[in-house]
Amino acid sequence: MKKRRVFLTAGALLAALCLSGCGSDETTLSKMETSKYVELGTYKGLEVSVPKKQEVTEEYKQNYVDYILSQHPSYTDAPKDWKAETGDIVNIDYVGKIDGEAFEGGSDQGFDLQLGSHRFIDGFEDGLIGAVSGETRDVELSFPDPYPPNPDLAGSPVVFTVTVNSIQKAQTPELTDEFVLMLGVGCETVAEYDEYVTKLLEEESQQTYDNNLEQALVDKAMEGCTFQEPPKAMEDQYYDRAVRNVSRMASANGMTLEAMVTGYFGSTMEDFEAQAREGAVLSCKESIMLQEIANREGITVTQKEVDAALEEAAAEGGFESVDKLKEAGGDENYEDYVMCEKVLALLKENAVITEMP
Repeated sequence: MKKRRVFLTAGALLAALCLSGCGSDETTLSKMETSKYVELGTYKGLEVSVPKKQEVTEEYKQNYVDYILSQHPSYTDAPKDWKAETGDIVNIDYVGKIDGEAFEGGSDQGFDLQLGSHRFIDGFEDGLIGAVSGETRDVELSFPDPYPPNPDLAGSPVVFTVTVNSIQKAQTPELTDEFVLMLGVGCETVAEYDEYVTKLLEEESQQTYDNNLEQALVDKAMEGCTFQEPPKAMEDQYYDRAVRNVSRMASANGMTLEAMVTGYFGSTMEDFEAQAREGAVLSCKESIMLQEIANREGITVTQKEVDAALEEAAAEGGFESVDKLKEAGGDENYEDYVMCEKVLALLKENAVITEMP
């Protein structure tokens, strides 16, 4: 049971299905008087266009395998005349200067940098492509504007004098039984891995198609609706969960929420919060609309269906049991989730779908 992109807005930060299991009548869809917040338009016979499902060709599979191989390189000392390429690791000394003066935090010695890792400002790593061991280069750049790590440097021109001490050449491994076993995906041979990749890509292709179709149907259905502002408690719940989700992502990467928002997303906290709030309102409206369709169509959810959804979620998440899933914070309101799945099935069954190349 893979959660589908029906309620993802604001840069995929929000998931309206992630409702708390202990919500009030204003936040739990099945208890909400949804007719107060939406007047439905047409939701049967919706005409939508979606991209065709990606065909899993041999070329498509090979591209995936090549990518996986590229993510597990080995490194050897490069010859003295080797010209650094993307993926290589260069050991460098560097000094950064603004208006001819070195600035704090802009210098280091013996630093190992993988070219293409984007650990430095744009242009720094590109400026070392083609360098050989022992070479010194001046890399002339400007700091981004804005530059959250150090606002005082934003937009400033800078010259980095970089000496390449040594280069380790990246080598892509071969696809062997040993490599496949190392991946830890349950395969022991290349032949087994080929079957695994085929199944994986076909499932992903189908999932992408389903997500695109369901989002198109939801968007189309919303066009004909008239909405009132959703309950503030519901909006706050969606917003809070979005922020918690991103906070967990940041923590898993050893970052603070602000560091992830400014550094990884390239945004400001103010913009992030505004975007999350806007997305929360939209997600509330989507959820309320689907519940109102369920009410009109007499669609209900049994405890047996909820239990089955939880069992599937636990299995897909690698949990020993539903109890373990709940202990890990996965006790979402699966009644609402199953309801939405049923409504989406109704929309698809009655839709006029055109597939685009």
